[in-house]
Amino acid sequence: MPRLLTSVACALLLTVAPLTAQQTEAPSRELVYVAYYQIAYVDLDDWIADYHQYSAPVLQELQDEGVITGWGVWQHQTGVEYNWRLAVRATDWSKFDRFWSEYLGRVQRRAPEVMARGSRMIQAHFDEVWNIDEVHVPDGVTPQYMYDSRFQISFAYLEEWIERWRETVAPVLKQSMEDGILDGWVVQSHNTGGRYNWKVLYLFEEWDDMDDHFGRFMSELTADADGWERFSSMIQAHDDVIWTVVLPAGGN
Repeated sequence: MPRLLTSVACALLLTVAPLTAQQTEAPSRELVYVAYYQIAYVDLDDWIADYHQYSAPVLQELQDEGVITGWGVWQHQTGVEYNWRLAVRATDWSKFDRFWSEYLGRVQRRAPEVMARGSRMIQAHFDEVWNIDEVHVPDGVTPQYMYDSRFQISFAYLEEWIERWRETVAPVLKQSMEDGILDGWVVQSHNTGGRYNWKVLYLFEEWDDMDDHFGRFMSELTADADGWERFSSMIQAHDDVIWTVVLPAGGN
């Protein structure tokens, strides 16, 4: 319950913060707690104002104190019913427990009216936690869009899926980065919540870059008909969501 009340109080969240300053394929041993909200559109301007005035300063304090390692916010662009994406990054579950306690307490002391106001704005809400497995995002990038591609992969084939991904897809992504149309990507695996068990987040500076990247992406993958058939046969469910960054956000 504290987690729900806390996030009702203000908006907190995933962003480029969990995704910056790293280039690694080794598990980062970090977790990202992602909260999705459906905010009444009539209230969205007030919700965003509360984020800037109350949420962002507290989030930055908690990052500066080492309670969390990153935070950020993305607003809905296209896909799914939620229009606000929030998350924080931490090194382990105990950090999340401390974060929610501290965050809730500080917001309550500084602006008790925010909790009541925020709860009236929320029409739906959903939480999930992901393991951060791979991060390929150079320092200094400022993506405006995040393409969140989520998959439900049969557990019987998950190991093969990951191997094929690294062999066939990762090289295409690296080429898109070299050509300047992809800012970076992050691979995450399911920890808690939701139906999907594997995802990749693509980061873009320009909207048109998405078309250029995915045109190349699908052309390369489908060129090998047998490989594509095997790859796609492992997918039990899939969806895509595009998000637009909301600043400020906590970097590393």
